[in-house]
Amino acid sequence: MKNSLREKYKIEQTAVEKSFNYQIGLKNNREYEHWADEAGKELIKYFYSQYPGIRIEIPKMREKSKRSILGKTKNLQIERLSKLYAIEGISDEEKAELYSLIEERIYENDDLDINDTLKVIREIIYGEFNPNSIENIEETIMVDGISKSTKTALLRILMSKIINSNEAFEYKKNIIEYFNCEYGRTAAERSGFEENDIIKYQSIINIKKDEHKIQRLRDAKSFLKANDLRGMKIIVAAIPDDVQTTNMELKNIIEKRKYEDDNETRLKYTHLGTVEIGKEFFEKIENNNELLENLHMQVIPCSSRHKKKENGYEAEHIKFMSTDNPEFTLELQLKSEYVENMCRGEGTASHENRPGKERLLPDIETENKLVEKLDYMIPKYKTFPRIGDKIEIQEYNMLKNVMSYFQGQIDPYSVEYQRIVSILSAKNAIQR
Repeated sequence: MKNSLREKYKIEQTAVEKSFNYQIGLKNNREYEHWADEAGKELIKYFYSQYPGIRIEIPKMREKSKRSILGKTKNLQIERLSKLYAIEGISDEEKAELYSLIEERIYENDDLDINDTLKVIREIIYGEFNPNSIENIEETIMVDGISKSTKTALLRILMSKIINSNEAFEYKKNIIEYFNCEYGRTAAERSGFEENDIIKYQSIINIKKDEHKIQRLRDAKSFLKANDLRGMKIIVAAIPDDVQTTNMELKNIIEKRKYEDDNETRLKYTHLGTVEIGKEFFEKIENNNELLENLHMQVIPCSSRHKKKENGYEAEHIKFMSTDNPEFTLELQLKSEYVENMCRGEGTASHENRPGKERLLPDIETENKLVEKLDYMIPKYKTFPRIGDKIEIQEYNMLKNVMSYFQGQIDPYSVEYQRIVSILSAKNAIQR
């Protein structure tokens, strides 16, 4: 009905809708899947060849769910519009879209004072800068129930309005210094954690200097595409005491670990060793032109990053794209088992702990409705076990995908979960 109405009245799709539909098509592209699978296998082989004594968990590849793609696309649109707002301004129509996307996020959290929060957000997006509102704005939006990316968007707009206001230079200087100290570059430098630069206003300054970057912002199709539709993890489980390496930092870390009896401290040393391995391995990939050429891929510029957060998360991330079809992309993460365990279940770095990211079982209306809902919300997984000298690929069915997705976050003995398992088990039996 919705699509027929669009055709009848010639309603134009939004940028988010266009990008979402395009990415769903890309996600289902078998050629893309094959390229990612082959690249994944070869990257794992390369790791084994470079670190023969190091034990890793069976590598797993994830294909984003439809829900995740839509959420990521909306997030990128909020980022795109807020950056354009701060750099050159946006139209009334774009302001309405930006407000609508943020409003949707606010309604996801029942703990917020919805009316007051939305009133302040409307003031930021639609109003003129009012120095008397600063304190109220800060108290309203800098709360736990609002996601960091939403805060970033709103603070960037606010900062641009302060900078462009008619207020006295000294006042503007002081208020900008305050926000930088609390939520910007100074906050990150003081804490040692990059994530504490919530405003990230330096990126706005950098984009203003580069016409190519401004053009990319204006190009919604390019900007809204996620480069992690498919992603793989290498999880380091154990590093032997006699690890063979020329990396002196890694040697020193493992040497210190030898003299530790406390298991938690030993795990932390193994984690620090993994950080060194990750940095070194990603550098080896970037410098191995023969490997990249054989895999028909290249590293996406500026995508190799060391991520470290206050919640304990620390890992290496890098993204690749196919040289035959740049739309095909693959993300690779390398982290320690110590950190990965923080990301599982109710760990301190769990995805579940972020606003709007809770993993909740869908209602069981009918069996077909359940399968439809699960297909929308559940990622697809496959593992890459080493069998002999070969790397094999083992795909998960929907039941395994569901079990993997909810592992550690849903009571496996609950009536609802058992009912879902029963339905999917029966469907798998019929399909076989």
